[in-house]
Amino acid sequence: MDSANAASAASPRNKSSLGQRVASAAVLLPIVAGVVWWSVWSVAAVVALASVIGLIELCGALRQGGYRPRLWVGLASGLLVLGAIALRPLLGFDALLLALTLAVIGSLMIELTRHQEPGVLASWALTLAGALYIAWLFGHFILLRALVTPLRDGLLTPLNLGIEPGAAWIYFVLAITWIQDTAAYFVGRKLGRHKLAPILSPKKTWEGAAGGMLGAVLGALIGVLLLGLPISLGQAALLGAVGGVVGPLGDLSESMIKRQVGLKDAGNLIPGHGGILDRTDSLLFTGPVLYYLILLLAR
Repeated sequence: MDSANAASAASPRNKSSLGQRVASAAVLLPIVAGVVWWSVWSVAAVVALASVIGLIELCGALRQGGYRPRLWVGLASGLLVLGAIALRPLLGFDALLLALTLAVIGSLMIELTRHQEPGVLASWALTLAGALYIAWLFGHFILLRALVTPLRDGLLTPLNLGIEPGAAWIYFVLAITWIQDTAAYFVGRKLGRHKLAPILSPKKTWEGAAGGMLGAVLGALIGVLLLGLPISLGQAALLGAVGGVVGPLGDLSESMIKRQVGLKDAGNLIPGHGGILDRTDSLLFTGPVLYYLILLLAR
């Protein structure tokens, strides 16, 4: 997220832009917290909506670069995958492999009708890859919300907030990602001198990355203490450190896509933050990676 978590050694962002980001965060954070707390279905609905918007942004960006992804095919494939994830408890079996199979075969069959057009193969590959990049990775937040490993007593337990285990794990992942994001921005802005990725994201610095790593570990430790997650503080620090690495890599991956098509932001939906992809690119990596580590560590 060049607009959201740039660890900058360059001139400070203007105050109005920073004010927009703060105002947007102040509005969105309580909404996100409420959606996560409510149920797995509210999370699934927001994940589906974010995936649709993200795919629209991605297809628009790719078209800007001269590519021709099939938007409606990508949307159908992505929603098919998300449906298989969300409906797994009701279906009584895991339909994800079936959904992935249908997405691959169906999207390729559709291209048969355009086999004489130039660039058909690239269109198919980008359409399917885009659906998997956004919908499949976003879908792990539905899987996180469905976790039922019992919580221990935490600092928030006496408040009887009714936080379910799956919601607590999503709060944990969000804390790691967003505190990393914020720490990287401010430390980089204040102390940044050495460029981290001068071509992909010229405002990121190694100093900002170090600050972000400390922020991610701190966010993980705070999350465990507040929510009573069933892992040790050492395991929490490990998860925070992993999140502190993969989150920025998710950011840089989206930056690579934007650089390839000549865009600064993928969209302008959120004032001061850009589009959905600009705001969630780190989460697309931290959500899946931390989900599998949580499965391994949480007992």
